[in-house]
Amino acid sequence: MEIFNHEEEKNNRILINLTRLYFVGLFIFELLNYLKILQFNLQYTWLGLLITSAVSFIILEIAAYKYKKIKGHSLHWIVWVIIVTGLSLDAAGDFFHLYGKFYWWDRVVHYSVSAFVCFTLFTVISAFWIDKFKFSLLFKSGRMKLAVFLAAASTMSLSAIYEIEEYAEDLIFYTNRLGPGADSADDLLFNLLGILTTITFLYIYYLVSGKREVID
Repeated sequence: MEIFNHEEEKNNRILINLTRLYFVGLFIFELLNYLKILQFNLQYTWLGLLITSAVSFIILEIAAYKYKKIKGHSLHWIVWVIIVTGLSLDAAGDFFHLYGKFYWWDRVVHYSVSAFVCFTLFTVISAFWIDKFKFSLLFKSGRMKLAVFLAAASTMSLSAIYEIEEYAEDLIFYTNRLGPGADSADDLLFNLLGILTTITFLYIYYLVSGKREVID
């Protein structure tokens, strides 16, 4: 069993390091374009992509470090791949001008990224904090509900902050990241739908398996 766990952890680290390499490569590519060393054409702004990539990578690294400190093993590689997938959808929309070509691309990105982020936050919150609650009012199902609520509220807050960042970037650099008047409301709607999808999945999983941890 110990050998199996060791091998599993080893494979997990390999996949995580490959994902880190992708993160770093994407960030360097975006940075070189922002500095105009490379001249790839983009639909919106390199600064927006840089901020998104950097913040996502820093938060994920901090979460992974603390997770390993508490759990004794690395954060599952699936979480890393989920975050990278979300970033890739957004980056692809800019790189290949998919936001302009397909009206639904923006909705797909906001829906899927919010679902991914909510799931990741649920995993992290469950590992870091929720299990410390041993009060009589917070049984297993109570801790589940609290973790879901905190993950959903945090994801929606991050979605709102992202929209504010787009607005601030437009004000400062005279870009058009915010889009038409109804775009922000549409973005937040699909953020919410993504969050609700994750909540539905988590509750179905909990009812079927009786487990709060989807991945450990």
